[in-house]
Amino acid sequence: MSLSKRCVETLLDLAEIKLSCLEITDREDAREKELLERCIQELRAESEGQDGRTLSFQAPKRRGRRPKHLQYHELHAA
Repeated sequence: MSLSKRCVETLLDLAEIKLSCLEITDREDAREKELLERCIQELRAESEGQDGRTLSFQAPKRRGRRPKHLQYHELHAA
């Protein structure tokens, strides 16, 4: 998908404004923050002429509890 430079800049501005106004109060807000950060990275790549979808990003954080075998190891590690 190809967007004009002006559209990409406008979308970047909107995403950055929304990110700056976001108050994180729960997990859903934290996920939205991560999504907005990724959108900004992709839009910046698009504005530089790269394909934003092919950039490497950090893997999303695990949700939920750690497996029991990892919890046990952490408890008994000295």
